[in-house]
Amino acid sequence: MRHIFAVRRRRLALIIWGAGLLLFLLLGVWNINADKEETANRLSGDAGRMAAQLAALLSLPAWELDELTARTIVMAAMEDESIYAIKVQTARGMLEGQRRNYQWEPVPWDDEITEDSVQGMNPLKMEGRVVGSVEVYLSPRVSDEDLAQKARREVWRFALTALFATGVLALLLWQWGDLDRLRGLVRRNRGDALMGVVGATAAQEPAAAAAAESLAGTAAPEADRSAAAAADDALSAGAVISPALGRAFARRRPEAWRVTAALFGQTFAHAPSLLGRLFEEGDAAGLCRLGQVLEKAAPAVGAERLAAAAAAMQAALNDPDCAAPALAVEQCLHALEDVLATLNGPAESAAAAASQPVAARPADKTDV
Repeated sequence: MRHIFAVRRRRLALIIWGAGLLLFLLLGVWNINADKEETANRLSGDAGRMAAQLAALLSLPAWELDELTARTIVMAAMEDESIYAIKVQTARGMLEGQRRNYQWEPVPWDDEITEDSVQGMNPLKMEGRVVGSVEVYLSPRVSDEDLAQKARREVWRFALTALFATGVLALLLWQWGDLDRLRGLVRRNRGDALMGVVGATAAQEPAAAAAAESLAGTAAPEADRSAAAAADDALSAGAVISPALGRAFARRRPEAWRVTAALFGQTFAHAPSLLGRLFEEGDAAGLCRLGQVLEKAAPAVGAERLAAAAAAMQAALNDPDCAAPALAVEQCLHALEDVLATLNGPAESAAAAASQPVAARPADKTDV
């Protein structure tokens, strides 16, 4: 029940964190779009207002509408950097017009609009009669710079909010102990990779043993010597390893079994703690993989009880109807501890005897 509550609590925290970040992201996008729409409306209104002002200047009764007057008014209006182009149209044709080139300098109108601009139009009246129109084109360059600055501000705001929310989430996970479980999961994955390498090595050992048995198991001591001689010849000829030579050496030297026992003890020295940790975390797949490795490696030292316990543990974990899988895991753990204690016992006794001072050892009767 406690594990289920922790999982639900962690999922709820992640959902709230993701929903909060999504909400702030949507708010930022909405603000940027609202600013774009507001800027477009403002540019359209400014273009219409400027067109109305120019039309009012050109339609004063005191003025005689001619080309020189229109050019003077248009050139004065083009001093505003936000205006891209101005065109004064009458019934007789275009009276005056100017636009800006790529260097943003005023040039005569040539009916070519190369800039993304907002148009404003107003009728040109003279003594109450419509005699033409005035068109003003505003450039959104300045507005685009303002929009880019606002967008950068929204991005920074979202980044700071996301950083703060992530820090709060990490603090909660650390308070709840989920970060420690995450580190344990990473260590377990590394242990699984190590067990995979050990399992692959253990899987190759039966094939090598079978090859060695077929080469040297049925031969007499003379055949062993001839096989050893042949293996020596093969090694001298450039062979890397010889199963026959290794098998013959092991049969001639019974103490070679100690090497196998020592390798087993060093390889599985931390296996009991790993077995207990996997059982506490409820990792059935990891327990099964470790059981497979133990089942294959136990016969190498004659640990038949350990091999049987490892096989029984795998069967209990893979059986959904098994009532007591914990008992099978405990039996396998005890069998493994007994094997390691038996293998390490003689070595520890010999090391203790070697480290004992000579004066402290019991005297031999012949010395008395």
